[in-house]
Amino acid sequence: MKRILAYPTLALTAAALVGCPVNPATGERQFITISERQEIEMGLEVAQQVEAIYGLYDDPDLQTYVNDIGQKLAAQSEKPDLPWNFRVVDDPIVNAFALPGGQIFMTRGILGYFASEAEMAAVLGHEIGHVTARHSAEQMSRAQAAGVGVELGAILSSDVAKYRDVLTASLGLMFLKFGRDDERQSDDLGFRYMGRTGYDRSESVDVFIMLGRVSDAAGGSSLPGWLSTHPDPGERVERMRQALAEAGETGSGEIGRDRYMQQIDGLIFGENPRNGYFEGETFLHPDLAFIFQFPAGWQTQNTNRAVAGVSEAGDALVQLTLAEESNPNAALEAFLANEAIEAQGSRSSRRVNGMPARASYFQATTEQGQLRGLAVFVLHDNRVYELLGYTPAETFSTYDETFQRSLGSFERLTDPKALNVEAMRIELVRINRAMTIEQFAARYPSTVSLTTVAIINGVQNDDAIPSGTTLKRVVGGVK
Repeated sequence: MKRILAYPTLALTAAALVGCPVNPATGERQFITISERQEIEMGLEVAQQVEAIYGLYDDPDLQTYVNDIGQKLAAQSEKPDLPWNFRVVDDPIVNAFALPGGQIFMTRGILGYFASEAEMAAVLGHEIGHVTARHSAEQMSRAQAAGVGVELGAILSSDVAKYRDVLTASLGLMFLKFGRDDERQSDDLGFRYMGRTGYDRSESVDVFIMLGRVSDAAGGSSLPGWLSTHPDPGERVERMRQALAEAGETGSGEIGRDRYMQQIDGLIFGENPRNGYFEGETFLHPDLAFIFQFPAGWQTQNTNRAVAGVSEAGDALVQLTLAEESNPNAALEAFLANEAIEAQGSRSSRRVNGMPARASYFQATTEQGQLRGLAVFVLHDNRVYELLGYTPAETFSTYDETFQRSLGSFERLTDPKALNVEAMRIELVRINRAMTIEQFAARYPSTVSLTTVAIINGVQNDDAIPSGTTLKRVVGGVK
């Protein structure tokens, strides 16, 4: 479609091979056909797309804090001169990932679960390890040598390039999957960088315990993004404990619990309904004051740039985005001006629930074949919304009525309850007497489960928590 983000690819040949240099971080020889400069350029390109699609979390002080800690760790790595950058994306999943060349991202979702600065440093150090070990470059080099085309960034764009990928283009798939040996190696490198920076490395054990508890709380059906390709948390706990014993660690390093807790006071926890939320198949957006109905049974996903749903068969997509133009007619004409898109039938003027709109059926030529669909552009509160429904040409008749019904459901949101909904946030409480987490939850109620309250505070239900401890609770949210 018209604003598809190109997938950067590698077109390297055997002539580019410069040998198998020894990596200073790992001490191992690596088959690498990609220069460090290429890694940097690719990482910067994909990082821009990550920011555009998912958005950075709107807290400059927290962004500065995370970047400062990351820079401190990176300065102790074997590649201190890379253009390191550490950012927090506005996503509720528990995840962190590294792009080649020093671009590292954490989600606000994972920040809510850390109990100390040292825990955060353990994850940042691990991601730095992926960069210094050049795991991405090694994967791409091997794939190229095998004659396999490599997609650098499988990223959802404002107009989906591969409609079947809309639900899998999450942060967990933002970059090439690393093998478990690479993950173990990054654990070891992160452990090294924590020690060089003066952090208490026993806090890395607590991170893996926390990740295991998050997975268990989800019934094993929803792994945290940071676990999806990693070794079992229990295995990692034992490896880290063994490393601590071998290093003769005494637990005297920097933890930074109070400092970290103050930084995340007020952090949004879970999905932020102000950015849009679902009630079944109904999507409500309080800030933009609209409501939109997806077809029943379709899988849906909301990102910073688009909200979309995929049919149960995976062969049709309905998508809503903001158009760049100022009126529906201009937006439709700009859409149809794309040389790969051809209008089918006449353009029509209509009103969608009282709002002016322009619409047209279309056919599009893509790498995946011919698509057919319906495009509707609606003016609401001085913004033009682009509503698309499309599917392979051969299945269009099956979905035409579904597209018309869904795209025609766009309307103003007027319910005061929905318009005034608030996000859940972390609130700090310093307890004035010893208590268990169950007693804390009873005295200071949260809008999340007792299990979640225990996990985000890094305690078990029957732990005796000393007086004067600062604990987290979660307040607000959809009532």
